[in-house]
Amino acid sequence: MLVNKTKLTSLKPHFGQGPSNLFTYKELEALLNLRPFVNNKRFRPTGGKEYHWPVYDWFTDKDSWPISCIKDALSKASAYINDASRANEKINKFSETLEKIFKRPTDCHIYFSLNKNVQSFGKHRDQSHNVIVVCEGKINFKIYDGDKVLEKNLSKGDYAFIPVNVDHHLTPLTSKRLSCSFPIAPDGEKFDERDWFKIT
Repeated sequence: MLVNKTKLTSLKPHFGQGPSNLFTYKELEALLNLRPFVNNKRFRPTGGKEYHWPVYDWFTDKDSWPISCIKDALSKASAYINDASRANEKINKFSETLEKIFKRPTDCHIYFSLNKNVQSFGKHRDQSHNVIVVCEGKINFKIYDGDKVLEKNLSKGDYAFIPVNVDHHLTPLTSKRLSCSFPIAPDGEKFDERDWFKIT
């Protein structure tokens, strides 16, 4: 196992070593070009600018972002893709590992920016426990644990565990960065199917 189960189940904020080959820029490129992964429900840039585009007759998902709008949004902001726990087999397997540890459904949100100076999410807290694994690039990560601040520079394969309602903030240290955030549902019994379809 690539994460420390004892540390995770303690529900205390900490840093650790996770999988180092979870997701790549090349795989992100493939998702950004696949319409179902960039619809308004999944693809979320920061900044709040509204985008509109023509809808073609052959579109089955009329809320999918065209590439020109994605490029414009990413020139100004960071973004994430949610409902991505089956984006590849490695993410699916790691989601399953966390589900076995916490006995709760787990999703994956893929966070990325293509310029370290673009608008990001700032200091914030989440409504679930979160394991954030750095996939590409380097980030400075701060966790505000009561009166103390845990801070570390993280690179490929490093992770941060942030308990529910704990403030945290990350700052990209490289021009591009890519991470996978795994929110653990506070409750729930509906788990995704983790069997991976293979063509043999």
